Amino acid sequence: MARTKKKYYDISNLLKTNAQYMMLLGQRANGKSYQVKLYALKRAYEDGVNFIYLRRHDKDIKQRFVSAYFGDMPIEKITNGNYNGVEAYQGSIYFTYYDEGKKKNVRGEEIGRYCALNVYERYKSQTFVDFDSIIYEEFITDSTYLYDEPRLLQQFVSTVARHSEIKVFLIGNTLTRVCPYFAEWCLDGVLNQKIGTIDVYHFHVGDSVIDIAVEYCANAKIENKMFFGQTAKQIVHGEWDTKDVAKLPKKQDVYETVYEILLTYQKFSFVIQLLVDTEDGGRLVHVYPYTGHRKIYRQLTDTFSDKPNISARLDTKRRPEAIIAECFRQNKICYSDNMTGSDFKNVNNVFRIGQLFS
Repeated sequence: MARTKKKYYDISNLLKTNAQYMMLLGQRANGKSYQVKLYALKRAYEDGVNFIYLRRHDKDIKQRFVSAYFGDMPIEKITNGNYNGVEAYQGSIYFTYYDEGKKKNVRGEEIGRYCALNVYERYKSQTFVDFDSIIYEEFITDSTYLYDEPRLLQQFVSTVARHSEIKVFLIGNTLTRVCPYFAEWCLDGVLNQKIGTIDVYHFHVGDSVIDIAVEYCANAKIENKMFFGQTAKQIVHGEWDTKDVAKLPKKQDVYETVYEILLTYQKFSFVIQLLVDTEDGGRLVHVYPYTGHRKIYRQLTDTFSDKPNISARLDTKRRPEAIIAECFRQNKICYSDNMTGSDFKNVNNVFRIGQLFS
């Protein structure tokens, strides 16, 4: 039986944008990272320009992890047989070849470095000569981002680029739509972008134009029967990750709305309802997306305001808000749908909603 040839992502259309920042989103294992690594390694060998492999935390750039990251690359083909491996050593990345006489791998010239964004200040005094690109891997996380991370990244880019122009590749799986880069860089179309498309955003800074190209990378044409349920939608089909969350246990008309709060963060707006079950008196919190069709007096937001009805924390001196806090502590919370629940929980990781209701 003949095997079906797997078709992976091709970076060529993204490179044609010639943007300074190139953001690659999409399905896991569809070839995003492979294509960026291939680009960087070819540039290193053919043109003698170096690259940075960047991760969020220094714990993720151990030598063995970095070496393994390049383990799937066709090094012999890239280097015309002169090298057969890539090795990370003391902060630098090298092509290597196996010396039969010495019975060990021998490192060639440095082709790159590996760095961590959480310790970016340690690189300020270093010199980066002939560096052409930065590969920021797994820039989207469903955990916690660094404080003011988009600004930290630009600070790091300035350290590497100095007065030159380089390419910054940001590679991310569609784990969560809650990402500070989308809001900070005004990438308003990302949440509704279609798979297989490229959007380019232009930012005018003085006489210069900074371009950010965002590609929602096409899925790899492969079948994998190891995944199912909501997880399969993200891993196999490249959709934004959603998790099954609790919904209202009874019909909406069984509940009385006691209190409502509007929570806003970046492009996300949620209504937090305190509901009472008219049949048994039970209380719970219901969260659904805010459409802007009506005004809600009480608001929570991370944006500063001197208005008494707007704050970043619940006012537990107000009895309804104290009850909402108690519902959160007891996990008596449900959502209108899985996407809303997933977005709300991911906002929690950034906005620290858990602190609001404690």
